[in-house]
Amino acid sequence: MLRVTTEPMHAALASAVADARRGPAGDVTQVYPALAAVDPALLTAGVHRLAGDPVATGHIESRFILMSVAKPFTLALAVDLHGASRVLALTGDAPTGLPFNDPAAITGRPGGLTNPMVNPGAISVASLLTEDAIREGLSRFAGRSLAADAAMVSAIHATNQRNRLLATLLAERSLLGSGVEEALHLYTFQSCLGLGVVELARMGGVLAGGGVDPATGERVVSAEAARVAVEAMAVAGLYEASKAWMASVGLAAKSGIAGGLVMVAPGVGALAAYSPGLDPTGNPLRAQHVARVMAPRLAASQG
Repeated sequence: MLRVTTEPMHAALASAVADARRGPAGDVTQVYPALAAVDPALLTAGVHRLAGDPVATGHIESRFILMSVAKPFTLALAVDLHGASRVLALTGDAPTGLPFNDPAAITGRPGGLTNPMVNPGAISVASLLTEDAIREGLSRFAGRSLAADAAMVSAIHATNQRNRLLATLLAERSLLGSGVEEALHLYTFQSCLGLGVVELARMGGVLAGGGVDPATGERVVSAEAARVAVEAMAVAGLYEASKAWMASVGLAAKSGIAGGLVMVAPGVGALAAYSPGLDPTGNPLRAQHVARVMAPRLAASQG
């Protein structure tokens, strides 16, 4: 049950959101025209702890598509199904230091390996699953049935030349578990599942709980799968800004160019935030501010 109360965690979250609103909003992505018309002023955030009720504030009714925020969760599903060794053999596990969709991350590295949090590695991960496995698996993470935005799937398929190039380069290096078209579809499909911050915080809570849903106590993925996902987030969850993020914030996070962000405190809980305006590295600007402010409180598990 979602509570909007005056308890300390909610009050701290509301304060962080209000403070973020006083700063710049950033610019919405121009990578996909379908996302370019979203209001950059939208801002909402939620926290789901392993102990304690979830809380949320801001534009709680806002819905958004996962985009790259899907990556750690899909990675966990693939590891659960195939094991970490097989999955990471296709993706690699090292930071690239390059933008998330840069072909040089494939062509300039031995064997074309990148990591599961940038587009090349994430395309490889998606190629190991099926559409049903992705939808049903991510729905288990969220605690409710998720659906893909069909119009967004079509719009992104029509403008995904860069990802098609990446998938082709991966296929040339035998780094896909399916054909190019199927891999592209699966990657796009996972990116277009829609939800709000309450569900996203619960998804992060599953990773924080070692694969167990904090709301029901049911196991969603194995402890190994959750660990691998969080470790991958720490390496490249915020792309080329990840090293600086981990040095200053200390909690692994994953962002997406639609504006979502999830941050995980293992053994404690997770924060989710949504702000469509991005910084120059493609990370949601105000959502990052909220996460930075809230990280010490979340890590300390203060109510």
